[in-house]
Amino acid sequence: MRDFDTIDGLHYGRQRIILDFDEVTPENLSQVMQKALGIHGQNARDCEYLIKYFLGKQDILKREGNYTNQINNKTVVNYASPITREIVGYTFGNPVELTQRDMKYQSAVSTLSDYYNYENGYYIDICTALYCSVCGVGYQITLPSKDISKDNTPDLPIVYDYLDPRSTFVVQSSEIGNPVILSCHFTINSQTHKREYTCYTNDYKFTFTNMDMDTLITTRNPLGLNPITMIENSLFLTGDWEQAISVMNATNQVASDSLNDIEGTIKSLLIVIGAEFDETDDNASLKRVKENRILTLTRASGDNSNLDAKFIAPQLDSTSTQNIREYLEEARNIITGIPDRSSNSSGGDTGLAVLNRDGWTDIEIVAKLKELFFKKGKKQQLAVGIKILQLLDLIDSALSVIDIELTIGRHTQDNLQTKTQAFSTLVATGELATIDCLELSNLTNKTREMVERGKEAKKERQEEAIQMAKESAKASGEGKSSQNGANKTAQIEKAASGNSSNTG
Repeated sequence: MRDFDTIDGLHYGRQRIILDFDEVTPENLSQVMQKALGIHGQNARDCEYLIKYFLGKQDILKREGNYTNQINNKTVVNYASPITREIVGYTFGNPVELTQRDMKYQSAVSTLSDYYNYENGYYIDICTALYCSVCGVGYQITLPSKDISKDNTPDLPIVYDYLDPRSTFVVQSSEIGNPVILSCHFTINSQTHKREYTCYTNDYKFTFTNMDMDTLITTRNPLGLNPITMIENSLFLTGDWEQAISVMNATNQVASDSLNDIEGTIKSLLIVIGAEFDETDDNASLKRVKENRILTLTRASGDNSNLDAKFIAPQLDSTSTQNIREYLEEARNIITGIPDRSSNSSGGDTGLAVLNRDGWTDIEIVAKLKELFFKKGKKQQLAVGIKILQLLDLIDSALSVIDIELTIGRHTQDNLQTKTQAFSTLVATGELATIDCLELSNLTNKTREMVERGKEAKKERQEEAIQMAKESAKASGEGKSSQNGANKTAQIEKAASGNSSNTG
C-alpha cells in the first residue's frame, strides 16, 4: 500500500496494481485477485470522491455552522466541471482519425476506421477522456460481437465501449515494461447483489461471482490479446484538477464566508442606549423595528438627552476578499493550465502575444501531454480491433498497428494567417518537398493524408486536361491529317507529365 498519508481521505493519484507474477493462470487467479482488489478498493474510493466533487458534492457542504443565528452558507463554486469541459473539449475537439503510413494498407485502414465510426467511436473516446480528466484513468473494451468464425461474420463484428474505473482495473507484472497480465471488470447483480467478475488474460477469459472460485468458469481467449485497455491521463494517474482541490476548497470557503458576512450584516444586533423598549403588547416596539426598519425612542422620564441606537455590524472588507478570490483563481489556472478568461487587456497584442498572455499556450502543453498518454492506450485498443477483423478476413492480414498513424485534431487558437504565410515562404524557396513545408509551418497535423489527396487531385486534373485536349485536337483536326492531331495530343500529354515532377 501507499507510504504517504491521505488528505481528506483522498490519495493524490491512483496507484498502479503491479504484482510479482509473470502470468495469471486458473491456479493462481485467486491469489492475484485478492492482492489486486486491496489496491483497487482504495483507487475506487478515490474515484468515487472525485466524481462526486466533479458533480458539485464538495467539502464545503460538510462544514459545521459557527455563526450566531445559525448563519452557515455553504456555497459551491464548482470549477471542477468547467476545467474538465475546457481541457477535454480543447484536446479532443475533433474525432480521432486513422491514417495509413503505407498506401498499400489504405483499404484496410479505411475499413477499420468505418467500423470505429459506426460504433460511435468519437462518443466513446470522449466519455473515456472525461473519466481520465476526473479520475486520472479510463478504460475501453473491444470484443467481437459474436464467436469469431469466418463462416458467421456479423454485420457489425466489433463491440466497442468505455468502462467505469470504479469497477475496472488492470494488473501489471513487475517485469521491465510492466506488461498487463490481467484485466478485470465487475458488475453488481441487481437481484442477488453479488459481484460478477469478468477477467481476461491473453490466453484466458475468467468469470466468477464474489471471489468464490467454486463458481469459476474458464474459457480460451481466441484473440490472444487483452480486450480491456487502460487509458492513462498522466504518469501518476492524476486528474486534470486533482492537484487544485485545496485551492478550489479555499475558493468555496471564501465565497461562503463572504455570504455569511453579508447575511450577518443584515441580521446585525440593535443596541439601544439610554432608553427602554415598551415591554407590553408582546414587544410591539421591537416588532415595529423588524417590520418597518424604523425606531423611535423616548425616555420614560421625559429626558431624551444621550439617547442612542445603533447596530453592531461586522466591517466588510470587500477589497481584501476580492484580492483573495483573484489570487485563488490565478493559482487554480496555473495548476490546471486553463486559459485566463478574465483578461481584459486593451492593448494591441495579437497572435502569439495574446496566446502567451492569456494562457492558451499552457492548455496546449496540457493537451499535448494528454495526447501522448491517450495515443498509447488507443493503439493497444486498435490492435485488438485489427485482430478481430483479421480473424474474420475483413482486412489485410499483414496490417499492424504500427502501420497506422493516430491524429487527434483540436481547435487551436493559432494564427492561421501567420502559418499560411510561413508555408508560402517555404514553398517559394523551391528546396523543400510539400510535406516538409506543411510540417515545418505547423499548418496541419494531417500532412501525409493531405499530400496524398493532393497528388490524387492533381492526377485527376491532369487526366481531365488531357482528355479535353484530345477532344479539342480531334475536333480541330477534322479535315487535317490525323498525324498532326496525334502529334498535338502527344505534346499535351508530355507537358502535363512534366508539370507533375515537383510532388512531395
